[in-house]
Amino acid sequence: MDEELSIQRRLAAILAADIAGYSRLMHEDEAATVQDLKAHQSVILPLIGQHGGRIIDTAGDGIMAEFPSVIGATECAVEIQTVMAERNEGVPESRRMRFRIGINLGDVIYDDTRIYGDGINIAARLEALAEPGGVLVSHTVYDQVRGKLPFTFEDVGERQVKNIEQPVRMYQLHMPGASSKAVATLVRRPPLTDRRRWMVWGLAVFLVLLGVGGAWWMGSPFFPSQRADRTEAPRLSIVVLPFQNLSGDLSQDYFADGITEDLTTDLSRIAESFVISRNTAFTFKGKAVDVRQIGRELGVRYVLEGSVRRMGGTVRVNAQLIDAGTGAHLWAEQMDVDQSTLATLQDNFGIANRLARTLSVELVNVEGRRPPRADPDAVDLTLRGWSGLHGGPNKEEVQRSVALFEDALRLDPENSQAKVGLAQALTLVYRHRWDPERAQVLARADEAATRAIAAAPNYAHAHYVKAEVLGLSHRFDAALATYDRAIALDHNHVAAYVGRARNLIAIGRAAEALAPVEKAIGLSPRDPELYVWYFVLCHANTHLARDAQAIEWCLKSIATGKVFWGAYMDLASAYAWRGQKAEAAAAVAELIKLRPGYTVQQLTQDGWGHSDNPTFRKEYQRIIEGARKAGLPES
Repeated sequence: MDEELSIQRRLAAILAADIAGYSRLMHEDEAATVQDLKAHQSVILPLIGQHGGRIIDTAGDGIMAEFPSVIGATECAVEIQTVMAERNEGVPESRRMRFRIGINLGDVIYDDTRIYGDGINIAARLEALAEPGGVLVSHTVYDQVRGKLPFTFEDVGERQVKNIEQPVRMYQLHMPGASSKAVATLVRRPPLTDRRRWMVWGLAVFLVLLGVGGAWWMGSPFFPSQRADRTEAPRLSIVVLPFQNLSGDLSQDYFADGITEDLTTDLSRIAESFVISRNTAFTFKGKAVDVRQIGRELGVRYVLEGSVRRMGGTVRVNAQLIDAGTGAHLWAEQMDVDQSTLATLQDNFGIANRLARTLSVELVNVEGRRPPRADPDAVDLTLRGWSGLHGGPNKEEVQRSVALFEDALRLDPENSQAKVGLAQALTLVYRHRWDPERAQVLARADEAATRAIAAAPNYAHAHYVKAEVLGLSHRFDAALATYDRAIALDHNHVAAYVGRARNLIAIGRAAEALAPVEKAIGLSPRDPELYVWYFVLCHANTHLARDAQAIEWCLKSIATGKVFWGAYMDLASAYAWRGQKAEAAAAVAELIKLRPGYTVQQLTQDGWGHSDNPTFRKEYQRIIEGARKAGLPES
């Protein structure tokens, strides 16, 4: 009985790919084939993360990935084939590597690390039947994407496939009349989650208060100048409709009602917010509702609705965020919560808290894509600045965010959110060496963070950014204390846990760095900063000479699609120490692309400039020696 309750299911788009004729290629030239494969994977695997997916397996020449969006999976498949076609140009026909790709949308069973079920098996069968360089999709995929993408599909009929009871109807994807570059332009637009950016930052602000890792607006009037347009609902306007009790037991209504109340109460704590009261929201309980009518009637921009089902010791929660203007579903999430592990929490088994963490990732991205106002105020400028920071370590976007925060502060010098955003953006400029006046950049970041803390002493994220500045200034003890202050103010501040881990590595305590990062991942498993968190785990394991673990975490970091150059550095060193010369050389090649002209001498200077702790330097020296083995130029 317990085993049945532990089973968790979700709907997912599965992409399966392998290389046609791979066995022949290996037979003809094993070493060259492995080297070519690794080189292709270093380019292909990050595309999965860029389209919102995650890698499940990369055994041999195969790739298995899961996507929350079937459109994202299809676009990713097309970009993989486009990129591979370009990479095969000039390669002798007999040595070309061509992927076959199959995509299926279906129900899967999952645990913490893997997924299982017929949904995966069908994708694998489609891949085996696909043409080299082609994409074959199931009817479930076709039904969802037709008319939504600039590609055509050919019905190739039904096929009985191994171990699947019912025949599967299949469709071959075609891109008629599109050149390689044109197709690449079409499919390289941001993934679905990024396309939604211009929606509800206001709601993200609310939900962040519920305990998300980046709880940036904790009980302080950061947006005093906020105002609503007369022609539309206020930016920070929402109603939380009563969650439905699907347990079949009316006595359990209190549980669903409690989640609704928790969300409503926490959202209402934000200064200048517009949250419909619990009493009004509950007048809709048990009724069939039209969210657009609710939006007009209540004057809100967004509606949050959901359901709760108790199944033994497990609580299953479904939640949907809806645009009250159009009725469009902007985001949906399903979570299963074990009561035995969360029953000590006051927040109805932590459900509202976990909902907020997941929602915040989606909503922050969505708000950034709302069309700009003709005469933006400080709030608009600040929101756009934060949106730019969440797209990954992109020089142009980060520098644009700096300018937006500065413009916001000129309009509203007391805007604490803009102060913290400016400080955080400047720390990124400093880390990535995007400004030659690094000391000046760090000083400006320190000033902005200090001013934010003075204006809002209980603002957890301000303390986090201050800790980042202290760590970059090599004031590690002060940094650790400030990270602890941020965590004390918000025990779910995931970025503070990771920052603390980075500083522990710098003072020779790498073994202690693993637990806080793992905690952050548990609290925010879909965080946009996962690429950094995975790298920190990689880096800690590299310092501990655990090369196999380091390789695993660096590959995960790279696979997110947001790559920090240090991941390739540690990957090259770890591969070299394990004697995997081809892989080490491929990692060095990718490192040089990100940091042209990088040498062992510069690597040494980076390390010695980071910390003078003896343990750190001894461990870092091993990374340097690994880089030499991998073929990084000496000077």
